[in-house]
Amino acid sequence: MVSTINDSNDPVAQSASDWWLRLRDPDCSEQTTGQWLAWFEADERHRQAFEAVCQFAEQLDSVPAMERQALSRSFATQPARTAMQRSRTNAWLAVAAVLVVAVLGGVWVAKRDLAPSSRSYASQIAQTQQIALPDGSSIELGASSSLTTKYARSQRHVDLVAGEAFFHVTHDEARPFVVNAGPLSILDLGTAFNVRRTGERVVVAVTEGRVRVSPNQQADASNVAGVEVTAGHQVSFDPGNASLSVSPVTTDHATAWRNHRLEFVNEPLVDVVANVNRYSQRPVRIADADLGGLSFTGTVKTDAIDSWVSALPRVFPLEVTTYPDHVELARQRSGSDKR
Repeated sequence: MVSTINDSNDPVAQSASDWWLRLRDPDCSEQTTGQWLAWFEADERHRQAFEAVCQFAEQLDSVPAMERQALSRSFATQPARTAMQRSRTNAWLAVAAVLVVAVLGGVWVAKRDLAPSSRSYASQIAQTQQIALPDGSSIELGASSSLTTKYARSQRHVDLVAGEAFFHVTHDEARPFVVNAGPLSILDLGTAFNVRRTGERVVVAVTEGRVRVSPNQQADASNVAGVEVTAGHQVSFDPGNASLSVSPVTTDHATAWRNHRLEFVNEPLVDVVANVNRYSQRPVRIADADLGGLSFTGTVKTDAIDSWVSALPRVFPLEVTTYPDHVELARQRSGSDKR
């Protein structure tokens, strides 16, 4: 059976159902999508209502045909708009009317038939960005990161071009949600997960549910077997040896960047610096390439990067030189060579 949606007098529910239908119009334009996104992000009630409509629609789409036909017949005597107008004392009943009548009248466009669309997002240095997707999924984009969403008829794709992102996915077996990050493809299996891409090095941490991680077709490691990762674990791809490794991880560690902390475990200093620079207005540069291979484990607070840089000579054989527009890490010279 389709689960009952809580009663509400809030007209936001009606707006949410209207947006749900408009976004599934094959002629839906980027302007309409942009207007929906503005509405979605304007109020937390909008987000909650739209996600509830998506869940209800998914349930309706998956029930047996006879049950769905019975629901359709119960609303067959009134068009969708009339049903909405007559149900103002019960806005969620109006939502049900709109969706069920859509099934009956042939207006229903299954989620797999959404018009293909693509949209790019990019965040600024030290700034994160919230992204709401038309299917009820959401993305939190880390600082100085970029990605592109590509919603097709049978699949939802996200290309993480650079940086980091946390995904909370509305699961739909009929339309798989796949994140491509450099050499890896991450298939959602009903979950929330974090992906960090630094060049060809990728770390995927699962906080809810599970994902399937495998090399994509373009990867040099296409012969590496994929792995299924459950909540509380992370998988890392090391381009140096083209391998996947799985290890336990806490939710706090996996999403530390959302709380202004960057966590690293045995990662090359060159990759650590690249991620730190996403939060630093004065970038850190490594002058001597051999320093980049040093392994770093520790925490970097994004609001105290200067303090972290200043402490590096206590850990590594390097020295720090500060310039007006950047900070330089160089190999530690002998005492006679120092300035």
